[in-house]
Amino acid sequence: MSKRINRLEDWLTAGDASQQLSEKMGFRVPPQYIRSLAKSKRQPVRVQSLGYHQLYHKDDILACKVKQKIKREGE
Repeated sequence: MSKRINRLEDWLTAGDASQQLSEKMGFRVPPQYIRSLAKSKRQPVRVQSLGYHQLYHKDDILACKVKQKIKREGE
């Protein structure tokens, strides 16, 4: 049985993941939301920790579906 090698191209920073998801969805997705996706159990995103920084798996980010937050008049 062979293991798949973790290539660096398969991993994104929160900023890069935010940018790619924003392009896919057509509206801005903040990097903080990427971090909360990784913590949620609803849409699991694989995370690799590099000391202080965290990387998010590219395939998991692109598979996510995000709804745009509706802004109310008073806000």
